[in-house]
Amino acid sequence: MSYKLVSKPLSEEQTKMVNDIIEKNGSTKKDILNTLIELQDSLEEKYIGEEVAKIVSDKIGIPLVDLYDILTFYDMLSTKPRAKYKIEVCTCASCYLNGSDSLVDIVERNLGIKLGEHTDDWLFEFEKCSCVGACEIGPIIKVGNEIYGNLNERLVASIIGELRDNKDL
Repeated sequence: MSYKLVSKPLSEEQTKMVNDIIEKNGSTKKDILNTLIELQDSLEEKYIGEEVAKIVSDKIGIPLVDLYDILTFYDMLSTKPRAKYKIEVCTCASCYLNGSDSLVDIVERNLGIKLGEHTDDWLFEFEKCSCVGACEIGPIIKVGNEIYGNLNERLVASIIGELRDNKDL
């Protein structure tokens, strides 16, 4: 699957899904972060686009400008299309001291992209992340909600290979 950078309108089914998620999580401002995370994870391109933002704004009663403040403040949220797999490397002090800079090199070699880029097929993107509290197994990479530590080149290649094999999941 390749993602297009051109925004396409939500289908009727997607609009219903967005409304159902908002209703399920509650339509108050205190529920907004969980709602946005679930919406982003449920959408194929893994981001909150303008059309979804407008629905959230209307349903929750938050001005669009305030919603965009939230969307751009939290690292886990995106207003741009995301790759299927977001690989993040922790570069905080403990991981850095344990070699996260060499881990960055290993991941870049295995993906053929640099930190901050995505693959041409939009299967992978590679970014830094904040500390995830797994310092004892650092340096770590995070893929979605999974954390991998005690890594070497062989293990990184294996993780990426498994993700490539499961690209249609």
